Amino acid sequence: MLYRIHTYDNPESTARAVAELIAAMAVEKSGQNQFLHIAVSGGSTPKLLFSLLAEEYEHTVPWQNVKLFWVDERCVSPTHAESNYGMTYDAMLRRPMIPAENVFRMKGEDFPVDEAARYEKVLREQLPAQNAYPVFDLILLGMGDDGHTASIFPDQMHLLDVEQAVAVAVHPQSGQKRISLTGNIIRNAQKVAFLITGKGKAEVLKQIISKDDVAAKYPASQVWASSGIADFYLDNQAAALL
Repeated sequence: MLYRIHTYDNPESTARAVAELIAAMAVEKSGQNQFLHIAVSGGSTPKLLFSLLAEEYEHTVPWQNVKLFWVDERCVSPTHAESNYGMTYDAMLRRPMIPAENVFRMKGEDFPVDEAARYEKVLREQLPAQNAYPVFDLILLGMGDDGHTASIFPDQMHLLDVEQAVAVAVHPQSGQKRISLTGNIIRNAQKVAFLITGKGKAEVLKQIISKDDVAAKYPASQVWASSGIADFYLDNQAAALL
């Protein structure tokens, strides 16, 4: 397991660093006349990232060369307060940045098993393939206080190795169903980047980075890019124990 750690003073600076990463990758792909395929996550820090992209990068990034997908989605309507797509739309997509035909949302309002199968079909149609799985250029992940990532929770570690690229997950406390990318497609990505802020993540992050024995129980410790490298974009509070 290899990793690169990038640490910044606050969540805003951390989000800006990821915005710069996305911008640079999009420009590079545009120069090659190719699409940049990104899967994004929900949460407060990604919301900050999306707002920053909308406000400062709308006219400097070749968005016509970006195809946007989601890492996971709660099984709610797109207008629900908990919808990851809804959050992204409010923060960024309401602006005419990315062409509508380049945005591929998970339909949380549909029957979960059917939607997981449909979304996997979309990925296989839209993305190049390698090792029998679609290949993202960048998967942007978060991490919960319990070490979960995507919607793969510690009590559902089997989702790290199931054959499907997209599956139905269940939140261990609320019982809410979610649609989620699984471990095999996440590990198949060209680049996996974690965007993590806040002191509540510091202890689990320390255990993962230090390769403590307990780290194996955290899904976030089990997903790395096909290169074997993960990039951690952290604010000082998340990195405080490293």
